[in-house]
Amino acid sequence: MLKVAPWVSWNPVEGALALFDSRDGSYHALNESAADIWRGLAEGSAPDAIAGRLATGYGIAPEQLAGDIAAFIDAALAKGLLVAESAE
Repeated sequence: MLKVAPWVSWNPVEGALALFDSRDGSYHALNESAADIWRGLAEGSAPDAIAGRLATGYGIAPEQLAGDIAAFIDAALAKGLLVAESAE
């Protein structure tokens, strides 16, 4: 299960987002589509559910979005913005 890292803060607003990483004082800007992925993950949605929701909103096949969502998750994990927790 993916969760927002406890050191990351953000305001849950519509549109683009800025994430603040308190470990190093850095900001990470997310465009609207990346922000939609972020909000879905923050709500606890699975990547395939996010793909389905975004597919409807953007008029793109979920299969096309799956790779982009996976790449976003990989980058966010690598930067420490998301953390993986085991489902117990």
